Amino acid sequence: MNWLAGRVASVLGALTLHAADPNLQAVHPLAGQPGATYQATITGSNLANLRALSLDEPGVRARLLSATADQLRIEITLDTSVTSGEKKLRAIGPQGLTNAVSWHVVPEPTTLESPDLALQSSRVVNGVLAEPGEVDTFTLNALAGQAFTFEAVSATPAFDPVLTLLEPAPESWFSPKSWKRLAFHDEDLFFPGLSTHARLTHVVQQAGQYRLQISGFSGHGGPAASYYLRVRNGAAPPPLRHPLPAADWNPRSFVRQLGPDWLAQLHRRGGDEKTQPPPPARVAASPDQTPLLPIPGIFEGRIAQPAQTHKAALHLEQTLPVTIEIETPEATLPEFNPIVTVFDSTGREVATNVHTKRNNNGLYMMKMIHARTTFLLTPGDYTLQVRNITTDHGRPDFAYRVLLRAQVPHAGRVTFPDDRLNLVPGAARVLTFQLDREEDFRDPVVATFTGLPPGVTVLPGADNPVERPPLPNAGRIERYTPKPQTFSLLLHVADGTPLSAAPVYPKLLIRPVRKGQLAPPILEKSIPLMIIPAAP
Repeated sequence: MNWLAGRVASVLGALTLHAADPNLQAVHPLAGQPGATYQATITGSNLANLRALSLDEPGVRARLLSATADQLRIEITLDTSVTSGEKKLRAIGPQGLTNAVSWHVVPEPTTLESPDLALQSSRVVNGVLAEPGEVDTFTLNALAGQAFTFEAVSATPAFDPVLTLLEPAPESWFSPKSWKRLAFHDEDLFFPGLSTHARLTHVVQQAGQYRLQISGFSGHGGPAASYYLRVRNGAAPPPLRHPLPAADWNPRSFVRQLGPDWLAQLHRRGGDEKTQPPPPARVAASPDQTPLLPIPGIFEGRIAQPAQTHKAALHLEQTLPVTIEIETPEATLPEFNPIVTVFDSTGREVATNVHTKRNNNGLYMMKMIHARTTFLLTPGDYTLQVRNITTDHGRPDFAYRVLLRAQVPHAGRVTFPDDRLNLVPGAARVLTFQLDREEDFRDPVVATFTGLPPGVTVLPGADNPVERPPLPNAGRIERYTPKPQTFSLLLHVADGTPLSAAPVYPKLLIRPVRKGQLAPPILEKSIPLMIIPAAP
């Protein structure tokens, strides 16, 4: 029994030697103005051993003042030339680089929250709801007919802010000083990929004093519930409800732009730099006519009224593998869900962007719409039809562009999950990527790094994907999804390689190989890297 207890104690002791990785959560104040120098707090966990800050932003300087287990005190200096927008910051410690934390540069003057702070237009207020259920309240003096736009931006996706505008309630014996809700906003639409920032526009009908409250959805609060509140005069136009912008190239998004150079982009991603096709012809939808759509061609219009359907005619002289691509430049999913269908001359459905399959467990029908569909057309006459998913919805911002083109084999989206590299001398690190092979793209793809520090070597390699048997009940999945390929790089650090005092930024390159020649990169991404000592 004593031997077993000793073994357990030994194992527990060994486990405690390896401290958990530091994790940065949120910055407060969240926003600063160009030309300012200010102190801020970064909340997180396991932060005590961090010793420096790292950022790659021109005109921004930051230094670490102090560190505790759950908090960093920093100083940020912003040059007047710094551009507005979201910025990233990391910290450095014995375990290398931490995750990145977001903060913002705004053009307006900033101030910190305080009790009964009077709001002013063209001003940004930085605050934090440090405890669950906490509510920050600000006063607002307004004139009759004055319009305001309030916007609350949170530091992390986990904190969902809510805005409430209050007006004085009629006094009574029971409530001599009470307030009632005048306006409220959480977010217009909760949907994966959409912002949860709160935005409230209101026109005040009577002059007087009002109150604006900011709180967390369902009473959320804590040290990481940092936010900034922007106050503007006037009713600012609402932003598009589009998914948050992503850094990677995603051809299967409804909001990517089918611009004049889209076909040239596809050829370049297939390793073909010489082919420069002209922009596709554009054909406008007409409620009274069925225009002829050439291939390649873009059919564009608006489903402005309920039950509206637009049609275009197609004519093929020879068999052609084709692709339909759909863009929703204004309203998009889940408000506008465009359904595109191709019918032959007898009215039979030939293809659609609606993927129908059966669930492999319950065998119930499942349907989803896609922004890209591939299929084969034989010679003949066809009709292309565009409508909304339901007939009872139509709006002027239900705009669409449908590109019909010949298939172009190319490399699609590249997914690389690592956002930093902490390497140890004498050890190797395996990096895993995923590449989407689009439209029967079969050429090799090479991944490598440039700018690696001395002592770090890389071994690239990627083969054609292994063909797997189709899933049962998956429908015609080959029309709607690319062929994914997972491949790896091995980064090896030689023994005796000097440790890093600061991060370096090698560049990851993804390049197709066409006819034995390396094509220009389809992806260039800088990734911070440090050489760190092995854990004790």
